[in-house]
Amino acid sequence: MDYLLTGATGSLGLSFVQLLLDSSPEARIYCLVRSLEESPLRSEALARIFCSERALLAAQRRIHLVQGDVTKPGLGFDKAVWDSLVGCICRVVHMAANVDFLATLDEARALNVIGTRNVLDFARACLNRDTPDFRVLHVSTAYVCGKATGLLEEASLNPRGEFWNHYERTKSEAELLLQHFASELPVTIVRPSQIVGDARSGQVHKYFGFYEFVGLAMRSRSNVLIADTKARPDMIPVDYVSRGMLHLIQLPEAVGRTYHLAAGLQSSLSVAAVVDLVLELMSDMPGLKTRFGRPRVLKADELDAQLSPAERNAFEFSPQKLLLRSYAPYLDYERNFDVAATQTLLAAAGIALPDMAETIRRTTRYALTQRRRQALPTG
Repeated sequence: MDYLLTGATGSLGLSFVQLLLDSSPEARIYCLVRSLEESPLRSEALARIFCSERALLAAQRRIHLVQGDVTKPGLGFDKAVWDSLVGCICRVVHMAANVDFLATLDEARALNVIGTRNVLDFARACLNRDTPDFRVLHVSTAYVCGKATGLLEEASLNPRGEFWNHYERTKSEAELLLQHFASELPVTIVRPSQIVGDARSGQVHKYFGFYEFVGLAMRSRSNVLIADTKARPDMIPVDYVSRGMLHLIQLPEAVGRTYHLAAGLQSSLSVAAVVDLVLELMSDMPGLKTRFGRPRVLKADELDAQLSPAERNAFEFSPQKLLLRSYAPYLDYERNFDVAATQTLLAAAGIALPDMAETIRRTTRYALTQRRRQALPTG
């Protein structure tokens, strides 16, 4: 069975590639990349991902890099490549997305909406060739809910609602586009929440989001955190998401449905608990010479009352403030994603949600160790 993957060089993509190699020995994996020379899936990079030479050689035989661009008509393929892939691909997994929360609306739409449309055009061409048992898996986000509150159901969409950023808005627009194709394409949608590292190995492929805050704390650049200490941000390990994706794309009954790949409130840690866990790990790490202190966790409306003018000025020009421009909405209040049915379905297939405290502990320890070894700049 042949797969076409977009977004294969992202954190989720690398995890999904590894899973396919390990669990689907018959699968050939075609990865759309913008540059063959700079792709993280080149041989040198693969050597850092796979621990044994045997596994590396197997990966090199089965991974095929295809140069293209999802924002361009025809995915940027030349005709020969297009015809070849349309004739063999049985599974399309669309993971490519502009995840920059500060991107302009046009920038976000170019990849998240127009890119999705181009992927669907490719999928229709595959169907026209009578590709047997053809399926499409689209990776959306649980945050298509925007500013909606209450129980956030999998079947619901918030197209006319308010959004925190253009990423949320355009991922919602992409789902609306998918609805228009629902009658002619076998599409399954998955909505991950905030993806963290691998729950079993602790491995972190990309240091963004939560791990950016960890990096600042490690360098004593995290003195103020705008958040609700009681809020439980929904974080989910990348391997759980990957395994869920692979299972769902094989299920005929998953076609036309949407699934939350999230932890849910009952399994999520509070902001205060996460801060305590990170500080505990930092204090136990030998050789971590940076002096650090507990950040002051404040709500946005408490800044003026709780910070001195000097502290407020320092915060306004801090790296932490820049990060919070993107991530503050995900720390200020909880989202109650409906996850019960999906977690039951996946657990029956042996894909159980891991303990999130241990997941965050293991992946944070990995991130701290790697960042210290890399001697990242302190500015």
